[in-house]
Amino acid sequence: MTDCAETWWQDFFDHRCSLDLSQFPGADQTEHEVAGLIRILKIGGQQRIADVCCGYGRHLLPLAQQGHTVFGVDIAPMMLAKARRWLEKLGVPAVILRADARQLPFADDSFDVVLNLFNSFGYCQSEAQNQRILTESARVLRPGGKFLLETRNRPHQIMFAPHYLPMETADGQRFILRCRYDRAAHRLTSEWRQAEDGPVVHRASIRLYGIDELDEMMAQAGLRKTAVYGDYDATPFAGYQRQVLYLTEKPIRR
Repeated sequence: MTDCAETWWQDFFDHRCSLDLSQFPGADQTEHEVAGLIRILKIGGQQRIADVCCGYGRHLLPLAQQGHTVFGVDIAPMMLAKARRWLEKLGVPAVILRADARQLPFADDSFDVVLNLFNSFGYCQSEAQNQRILTESARVLRPGGKFLLETRNRPHQIMFAPHYLPMETADGQRFILRCRYDRAAHRLTSEWRQAEDGPVVHRASIRLYGIDELDEMMAQAGLRKTAVYGDYDATPFAGYQRQVLYLTEKPIRR
């Protein structure tokens, strides 16, 4: 795939501005999320964990600090370099790899847990390519292992996505963010400009999925739904929450 619309994330997440424009949660929220992961996934002992689309290692590092064997995978060199510097600075062992989530560089049945967090799903224009991300995550998961997908709740995202939001990066660059939703394609497109009538400087486009669609996709990937939460505190998903935490298990072969 060479069309820029198909690979917008490769440019966006390799740009320093994406660290600010993506509005990554801070340390307190990350601590809450990691505690939630341990509770939701019932992580005990030493686990082999794959953090797919790991970004700069926000979840990866604290999980590695707890003694788990963690592999982080992402496509953006800038994010991976930041993750490696962070790990080296704190002396935390983890494996960081540049790879595409649609073709993971791992053997079948390699992990106890696979994660795909912080709205990193639905980037591809092709439904088949988005499906492939789930199928690959299932492939590398051992039978009985758990896969957790965090994605955005479509109705909430449509209602509250900013139509006009001034933003400023750490180095003082100012942007205006506008979002629009394509109901036919179920895609939310975000565009950042440095002036109201200026050219688009950065763009992101995400396919938003309903729970019924995720049910079908997970089943197609060979994963069994075990729970759907609306927050990292394990509150059951009730339709109004900002996010969806969709928990599955890979069935044990008989």
